[in-house]
This record gives sequence, C-alpha cells and structure tokens, in this order.
Amino acid sequence: MSKKVSITIPSSQGEQTFYFGRKAVLLCMTSLLSVPILIGGATYMHLESKNKLAAQAGDAQELIETLIVEKEQTEFLYAEQVETNHNLSQALTEKEGTIQLLGKRVFDVESVLGLADEELHTDEVSLEDRIDAAAVDSAVRATMFRLIPNDSPMAYQRISSSYGRRTNPITGKRHNHTGIDLTCKRGEDILAPADGVIETVRPSKKGFGNFITMRHSFGFMSSYAHLQKFKVRSGQFVSKGDVIASCGNSGNSTGPHLHYEVRFLGRSLNPQYLMDWTPENFNYVFEKEKKVKWGPLVQLIDNVVRLQINLTNVPYISSTIDTVSSEDKRTSSENNQQPIVTN
Repeated sequence: MSKKVSITIPSSQGEQTFYFGRKAVLLCMTSLLSVPILIGGATYMHLESKNKLAAQAGDAQELIETLIVEKEQTEFLYAEQVETNHNLSQALTEKEGTIQLLGKRVFDVESVLGLADEELHTDEVSLEDRIDAAAVDSAVRATMFRLIPNDSPMAYQRISSSYGRRTNPITGKRHNHTGIDLTCKRGEDILAPADGVIETVRPSKKGFGNFITMRHSFGFMSSYAHLQKFKVRSGQFVSKGDVIASCGNSGNSTGPHLHYEVRFLGRSLNPQYLMDWTPENFNYVFEKEKKVKWGPLVQLIDNVVRLQINLTNVPYISSTIDTVSSEDKRTSSENNQQPIVTN
C-alpha cells in the first residue's frame, strides 16, 4: 500500500499530479478542522469578555447612580445644616442681645444700690472697708433681718451637700453646686427666710422637681427645690416665718431633702453664711460673704428706714420698715423684740 496520497489537478496543459505524504495530509486535515474550532473558541471568548465588560459596565452604572443619589442626599443634608446653622446664629444673636439687656438691667439695679462704681471683688477686704457694724442701729438691723434671707428655712437633719464644687450624686460628674442640700423628714414645713413675694410655683417630676422662687427686697432672691407640696401661690406676699411648702423628694433626688439657694442680683451666695447669720453675730455675714457690697447696701437700707420714719413722724430710733402696708406701725420695743424664726 502506497504511503503517499496523489492529487491530480486538470489544467490547460494537461493534468498535474501532486504527491503528499500521509502525515502531511493528516496535518493539513487537522489544521483545516482546527480552524473552525479556534474561530469558535475565539468567538466564545470574545462574547464572554463582552458579557463581562457589559456586566462591569452595568455595575459601574449602578454605582454611579448610587453615588449620584448619595451626592443629592449629602447636598440636601448640607443645605439643611446651613439653614440650621443660620437659625442657630440668629438665635445666638438674639440671646446675646438678651444677655446685654439683662446686663444693663443688673447694672441699673447695681447703680441704685451704689454697687456700679466698681466691680465686686472676692478677695479679702477688711470689715472697716465694708461696713461699720457698730454704727448700724437696732431699727436698721431689725429691718435687715426681716427683709434679707437669714436663718434656716426648716428644721433639717443634716447638710448632705454644701455650696461649691461637688460630685453630682445622680450623674457622677463634677459641677458647681449653687445651693445647699438639707436632708429632712418628708412633709417637714419649709418657712420663708424673709419677707417677700412668691415669683414661681412650678410643679415638675424632672430636674429640680416641685420648685418655688421668692423675690425679696434689695435684689435678694431665694429658691426651693424637690418639694412635696406647695403652700403658696404665685404672686402671693409672705412674711418671714410663713410656711411656703413641705419638704419632699420630687425630681432628680436620691432622698427627701431641700435644695436651697440664695442669690443677690443674680449672683449665687453661700446660703450657709446667711443661715448662720444672727442678731447676736451681726458681723458674721459681712465677714464671710464677699459677693455683696454690704456698705452701700446697709446705707441704702438706712436711708429707706429714715425716709419712712420721716413720713410717719415716728422717732427714728424706735422704728423699722413696715413691709406689710396694711399693718399698724410698731413701736421700737416690738421691733427690737421681733422674733427670728428658728427651726
């Protein structure tokens, strides 16, 4: 059997015969058959690559759309934040205006009391520079003890938290305690420490709980928090020693107690200094509480007492200010013997 393959091709010059080896023929046939396979494979690979690119393009388009949405949301939030900042800026400007107005009012009050000439200093000042206590007569002293908060507002058990820096028993954070906490029996009567007018009567279960503020003469104010019951109403005049509330545990409180504050022209004072102030220890508060310019204040009270004495034609040495307009004028002995409420 021949190992060669002959191929005869007719032409114009006659037939031409070509001889190929079997291996060459097989190689050619294999090559011819491989071409469609290769083309098919290449086509398949091209289609796969095209599909992957299309999928990637779809993912990219979806990502772009997501980013566009996020961009629009971010722009919206930014616009909202800008508007909020603008509103806060306006509110801050209004608050600054309010603070300036309140500052002017405080200055006006200080001017009336003779305190506006110089700033209040808390450094050590001699008693002689502050007030000549020996020159203050009994009428002025009695008036001061009736119109300026003094003595304890109730029969308390102990001082659970003093005035000044402390750790809040509820939050555990350090802060400035602007009052004094007095533990009590639930329902214990709370008394007015001086003549005054009830300004705020606010029931609440949060913060200070049931809360009262009282305005006294000459820029003094007192406040009472965590009360159980109110015994007064807003706008009511009360005399020193009148019952204004009962001690309780309302609001943020760990037990029955009274949070008691005293302020002078908005500045917080240490209530304990005023609680320990007595006629027998008249100089005590002047030496301890340096946030008050006592000299001008006592002079103002002296002038008011003298004015009333002149208007009522009662000898100055035997009179005090009558803070209740409907009461009859008292004699000096009654004024000097007027009881100081103790608990």
